[in-house]
Amino acid sequence: MSFSFNSVDDFLRKAREAKSEKSEEMREWVQDFVNDPSMVGVPVEMANTIGQLMEKYGDEALRQIVLFSLGKWYGVHVGVVQEMVATEDFGSSIAAAMDAARINTAIQTLENVGSFGGDDDWRAMLRESIVSEVDEHRARNDHDD
Repeated sequence: MSFSFNSVDDFLRKAREAKSEKSEEMREWVQDFVNDPSMVGVPVEMANTIGQLMEKYGDEALRQIVLFSLGKWYGVHVGVVQEMVATEDFGSSIAAAMDAARINTAIQTLENVGSFGGDDDWRAMLRESIVSEVDEHRARNDHDD
């Protein structure tokens, strides 16, 4: 590929076009990648945060994150089941209840899996985090009075 530019504007226009073409190629690749049903992922920021937690707390961080996330997901399913029952969408509510049961089974299974490092450091961190949050909440509420 040869480049010839008659002006700065011409150079900038061609650079934008090249960048746009590369960007489109990347978007197409990413689209194919994320459309793969077996692909599992999280945003880069979340992956970095999880990595940092693993460095500090070992695999207990993963265990806690998984159980927390599954609990939240279970709660969403239970809420949807309740809404479907209220609207008398019984077929869909049964399907959603079956999904909720599978999530609950996963939670029960994983609750019995220990981590290599144990959970003492994680629990100490949680204790400090909760105390700090309660203190901040009290300070905000006392300040508002």
